[in-house]
Amino acid sequence: MRKKPAKKQVRLTIASNAGGSGKTTMAVHLAYAVGLKGYKVTLIELDQNASLRIFARLDPASYEDSVAAVLKKGFDGNYPFTPLWADHISTVTAIQGGKSLEDSIREVYLYDRRHYTLKDRLDDYPINSDLIIFDTPASLEPMGLLALAASTHVLVPIKPEYKDTGSFAGFLEWYYSKIDDLRLRPEPKIMGFVPTRVDLYEVGTHRDILGLDKKGNPRKDIDTSDTLPALIEQMGIRCFPYVRESNYYIKACGVGLPLHLYRPGSDAVKDFDPIVNDLVKLMTEE
Repeated sequence: MRKKPAKKQVRLTIASNAGGSGKTTMAVHLAYAVGLKGYKVTLIELDQNASLRIFARLDPASYEDSVAAVLKKGFDGNYPFTPLWADHISTVTAIQGGKSLEDSIREVYLYDRRHYTLKDRLDDYPINSDLIIFDTPASLEPMGLLALAASTHVLVPIKPEYKDTGSFAGFLEWYYSKIDDLRLRPEPKIMGFVPTRVDLYEVGTHRDILGLDKKGNPRKDIDTSDTLPALIEQMGIRCFPYVRESNYYIKACGVGLPLHLYRPGSDAVKDFDPIVNDLVKLMTEE
């Protein structure tokens, strides 16, 4: 149950400039974990691939039942909410994405305030949720820009692989340039980066990049200042503890449940706790 009342709404964009980093997995599990504490959560899917439908066993959304209707001119505040895991929890809803967003992308670019469309909708017709999570597609634009302009905070999943670790600098360059281009004030804050899909036992590269041994303890045989978490934190940005890879995610996805419901005793469930705790602080502190 809720421990402290929410004092402000947090709008969290989950974004990455590298594919396969687990953005939807992160969005789904944070939504459930925060909702489980009694806070109202709305997950807005800005992805044409409609991954949320698989993760939550939803029917495909029509145009009018998707976020495309929210982005359409003439939107009147009637959000197409879909309850998530209603048999288990009553605090989490979603607005689905899907193929209808293909038309939205073309339409939004014709608007005078194109990149502020989602922000304008949420400002004009506030959603009564403590936390709104934007699940963005692999490409940062245009939907990533709409989410950035509407958000208060940004969380960046990143895989600890050589082809992806250099991407965090590229993401930061994009983030800071768009903050200036869009003149976002106050600017959305980077909540942190989080290593995802981490397999310390089988994949030695993950251990090298994170500076950890097979048990997740810091290694003494390498210079930790060169590890990914150290490089991120040297830039004054938090690097959260890693979220491990697990076959349970695939199985849980197959039945449309978050891991918390599918395998509540799994250690992997606890991997989200540091992020959830920080989100609760953001919502409840002045």
